[in-house]
Amino acid sequence: METSSNNYDFSLFKPVSPYGRKNRNLILTLGTIWFVAIFGFQLLLLIFQKPTPEKSLITFESVWDNVKSGQASEQEKKDFVNSLIAVAGKSSVKPADKTVLMNSISWSVYNMVSDSEKVILSVKVKELAAVRKKLSSASDKEYITLKADLQSIKNTINTIANEKTGVDPTNNKAAILPYSLNPDFNDMEASDTEALPKIMKLYLTHNQSFLTDFKILGFPFHYFYTAEFLLFLFVGLSLFYSIRITKLQKQFSIKEE
Repeated sequence: METSSNNYDFSLFKPVSPYGRKNRNLILTLGTIWFVAIFGFQLLLLIFQKPTPEKSLITFESVWDNVKSGQASEQEKKDFVNSLIAVAGKSSVKPADKTVLMNSISWSVYNMVSDSEKVILSVKVKELAAVRKKLSSASDKEYITLKADLQSIKNTINTIANEKTGVDPTNNKAAILPYSLNPDFNDMEASDTEALPKIMKLYLTHNQSFLTDFKILGFPFHYFYTAEFLLFLFVGLSLFYSIRITKLQKQFSIKEE
């Protein structure tokens, strides 16, 4: 028969009492469940994932050869620019890749507008950069004025470029386009031509599987699992440990004073 004790001390790695061993085994079991729940799911994602291109990448690859050779139709040129803007607007784009994208977008847009419009665009892009630079140190009153100037400049750029490039003025691409232009209308460098397809593929290809496509309660399953289910599981495991350890203490006659 077990004797009463109020000693809760035990060693996780070298338990010497039956209570300590059961406590250790319980902790290791729950820890294993938690480990498998996290890393097992990540392993499943790796096993079943399949590289899937975005629609913009498919569009880019379908027109790139014609654009590069100068044989692209007006619609293909529009599709080309829109696919580039789709990447330029991503916050994860590296500075070096951003430069290639801006060079490519600028080259394409300047070749789609008239000579007089090229000059206007160049001036407005320079003004846009100057106003953005002033914003960082502007006072409250100056900031309001500069923001209005900024919007006016962007509107002018979009008025010239949107129709020629096929950018929908109600789409966020219209907000991205003015910031994706260089003031100079130069031809694409050979290095940019070589790097562009790789950049597009990098940012427009995502790993997908039934684990990411399936939805539960309106959320993609992988998001629901990691953001919601794992949280509830952790709380559930903690609650189970609390209940189980209380029973073990009663079983081994361990009482609080």
